Amino acid sequence: MALTFCSLFASSLMAQQQVDATEKKANALKAQLNRATSDTSRARLATQLSTTYRLLTEIDSSKKYASNAIDLTTNILTKTDNRDFTLKYKTIRAKAIENFGSALAFKNATKALDTLKVALGLWKKIGDKSGIAMAYFSIAQAYGFKSNQIEAIDYFTKSLKLFKETKNKELEATTLYSISLEKRYLGMYGDALEYSIKSLKVAEEIKDTLLITDALLGNSFNYMLAKNYPEALQEQIKALKLFEMTKDSVGIARTYSDMGVTDMFAGKLDAALIQHKKALEMRKKLKDANAIGISHNYVATIYKRQGKFNEALATVKEGIPYNLQFGDSRFIIDAYVEAGDIYLELKDYKNAIANYNLALEVAKKNNSQNYQAKTLMLIGNANNNTGNIREALNSLQMADNIVLSNDYKTRRFIYKTLTETYITNDDYKSAYQNQLKYNQMNDSVNATEKADKITRLTQQLVYENKRALQKASQDKEITIQQSQIKQQKLIRNISIGGLLIVFGFAFVFFKRFKEKRKLNVALEESLFDLKATQNQLIQSEKMASLGELTAGIAHEIQNPLNFVNNFSEINIELIEELQAELKKGDYEEVLTISEDVKDNQQKINHHGKRADAIVKGMLQHSRKSTAIKEPTDINKLADEYLRLAYHGLRAKDKSFNAELVTDFDESVGLLNVVPQDIGRVILNLITNAFYAVNEKKSVVDEDLLYQPTVSVSTRKMNNKVKISVTDNANGIPQKVLDKIFQPFFTTKPTGQGTGLGLSMSYDIITKAHGGQLTVKTKEGEGTEFIIQLPAN
Repeated sequence: MALTFCSLFASSLMAQQQVDATEKKANALKAQLNRATSDTSRARLATQLSTTYRLLTEIDSSKKYASNAIDLTTNILTKTDNRDFTLKYKTIRAKAIENFGSALAFKNATKALDTLKVALGLWKKIGDKSGIAMAYFSIAQAYGFKSNQIEAIDYFTKSLKLFKETKNKELEATTLYSISLEKRYLGMYGDALEYSIKSLKVAEEIKDTLLITDALLGNSFNYMLAKNYPEALQEQIKALKLFEMTKDSVGIARTYSDMGVTDMFAGKLDAALIQHKKALEMRKKLKDANAIGISHNYVATIYKRQGKFNEALATVKEGIPYNLQFGDSRFIIDAYVEAGDIYLELKDYKNAIANYNLALEVAKKNNSQNYQAKTLMLIGNANNNTGNIREALNSLQMADNIVLSNDYKTRRFIYKTLTETYITNDDYKSAYQNQLKYNQMNDSVNATEKADKITRLTQQLVYENKRALQKASQDKEITIQQSQIKQQKLIRNISIGGLLIVFGFAFVFFKRFKEKRKLNVALEESLFDLKATQNQLIQSEKMASLGELTAGIAHEIQNPLNFVNNFSEINIELIEELQAELKKGDYEEVLTISEDVKDNQQKINHHGKRADAIVKGMLQHSRKSTAIKEPTDINKLADEYLRLAYHGLRAKDKSFNAELVTDFDESVGLLNVVPQDIGRVILNLITNAFYAVNEKKSVVDEDLLYQPTVSVSTRKMNNKVKISVTDNANGIPQKVLDKIFQPFFTTKPTGQGTGLGLSMSYDIITKAHGGQLTVKTKEGEGTEFIIQLPAN
C-alpha cells in the first residue's frame, strides 16, 4: 500500500526546452562567476546560480552556491555602512538563505523550515513583497514535504495573496495549482478541483503552456479520485496534445504516467501497465532519476495488483537506487513501503517489517509526523500478522499518538487493526472501544459529499435549468392525477342499474381521452421547446443584471482613471524638472521633487487598485457561479450593488432620481455565502425597487410631493441575518402576490423582463443557502423584500 501513489503528488516538471535554456544560463553564470574578482559581484552571481540550479532541481549545486553567497554577503555587510549598498546585499543574502532552505527541504524539511523562516524574517525587514511571497511559497513547499497539508495550505494562501497584489500571474497560477495538490492529499477533491480550475484560468489568461498542462493534469487527478475516469482521461488527452505540439518529452512521459494511474484506478491494469512502461522507457532516455524511480514504483504497484509479486518485488528494488539518488524523502518512503507491502503479500513478514522500518527511519530523519504514523501503523499490522501482539500494540499505539488530527483514513486503519489485535489478545473491552472509534472515523459519507461537490461544480447550470421544467411537469402531472381520481370516484359510485349510463359516459370519456392525448402530445412538444431554450433564458437573466451594472461601473471607474491620468501627467512634468535640477547639481531640490514623484506614484497605485477592484467585481458578477461559499462582507456587498445599480439607471435615464437610504448593522460581520449568487439576488431586488419607484414617479401628479426612495438595511437577529430592500412605490397587488416567485411570471411589459429573476433569487436563498426570501407589501405605499440567512 504505497502512501502517496508516487508521482500522483509530484511537483510540476520543466519542459525540456526550458531545461536546456536554464542549463545554458547556469553555464553562462558559472563562467561569469569564475571571471569575477570582487566579493560583491561573486555574491550576486552565486545567488543567481543557486536560484538557477534550484529551478533545475539540482539540489547539491543550489545548496553549494547559496552557501557561498551567504558567506560572501556576511563578509560584505560587516564592512559597509552605506544604506543603499546594505539594502542591496541584504536582499541578495535573503534570497541566498531562501535558496539554501529550499534545497534542504528535499532531505530534511525540519531544518529547511528553520532556515526559510530566517529568510522570511529578512524579507519582512527589507519590506520586499515579492520576496515575502516567495518565502511563504518555499515554506509551504517544505511543509508539503513533511506531509503537513494544513500548514502548507496556510502558507500557500499567504503567498497567493501577495502574488495577486504584485500582479505575478505566473506564480499565482503555480500557487493555485500547489494548493490544489495539498487539498487533494487531504482527500478534499471538490476543493482541489476548484483550485486547479482557477489555476487553469490564470494559465490560459497568460498563455503559459506549461502551467496550462499542469492545471489540466491536476484536474484529471481530481476527477480520477472522484471516480470520474472518462473526464480524467479527457483532461489528460488535452495535456498530451499540448506536450506533443511543443515536443516536450518530459511532459509526454508525465502524461503517459498519469494516464496509467487513471487506468489503474479504473481497474484496467493491463492498459495501465502499458502506459507506465511507455513513461519508464522515455524517462530512462531522459535520465530523469526522480521520474525513473516513480515509474518503477507504479509498475511494481500494478504487478502487485495483478498478483505477480516476484515481478513487483524486482521492479521496486530496481527503482529504489533512483529514488535515493534524487533524495526526495517522500518517494524513498513510498518505495520502501511498496517493498514492505509486497513482502507482506508473500507472507515474508520479517522482510516486510524490515522495509517498513527503513521507511520509518527516513520519516524520522525528515521529522515527518504523518509518514511516521503511517509506517508505524504498517509495522503494527505486520506484527499482528506474525502473532507478535506486544510489538503490534506498541507500534499501533505510537501511531495513534502522533497521527495528524485530520488524517481520518489513517486513524480509521489504526483503530481497525487495534480492534483485531485486542480480539486476538482476548481483550474484548479494548477491542470494543477501538471498534467504536473505527465507526466514528468511517468517512464514506464524506467521500460521497466530495464526489457530489465535483458534480455541482461541473453541472450546476444543468440543475438550474431542470428546476423550471420539473415545476411545469409537476403541474401537468397534478392535473392528470386529479382527473383520474375524479373518474375513479365516479366509477365506484355507479350502481349496477346505471351501467347503461356508464357506457354513455364511456363514449364521452373516450372522445375526451383522444382530445387529452392530443393535448398531451402538444404539451410534450412545448416542454421540449422549453428545454431547448432554457439555457438561453437562464443565462439571459444573469447577463441582464450585468447590463444594469455596466453604466454604473463606467461612472464608478471614471473617477480613479481621472486621478491616474492627472497624476501621470504631473509626474512627467516633475521628472523633467528633476532632470533639469540634476544637470544643475541641486541635489536637495532633486530629493524634494523625487518625494513628490513618489507621492504621486502612490496615489496612481491607489486609484489604479480601486479601478482594478471595480473591474474584478464586474467579472465576478458575470462569471458562472461555482457554488463555493466564502466569508463575505454583506454590508459592503449590498452597498456596492446599490450604488452601481443606481448609477446604471441614471446613465440610461438622466431624469431619474431617487433617495438612497442605507442602515447597515456593523455586528453582522462576515457571512459564509456564495458572493456571486447573493450579489445577483440583492441586485435583482434593488433593480426591481428602482423600476417600481420610477414607474410610480412617471404617473403621479407633479403637484404631489413624491420622492422616490429605496432603502437597504441589514440586521443581526440571534442566529440569523436579515437583509431588507424597501421601496415607497405602489406595492404589489394581492391578486399576483402568490405568483411572483413562479418562473416566467412578470408584471413588466413584454421584452423588459424574463420572469426568472425572483424565481432564481428564491432558489438561491432557500435551496443553496438554507435561508428565507419573503415579501411584505401594501398597495399604494410600497414593498419590502426580506432575505434571512443563517448567521453561521
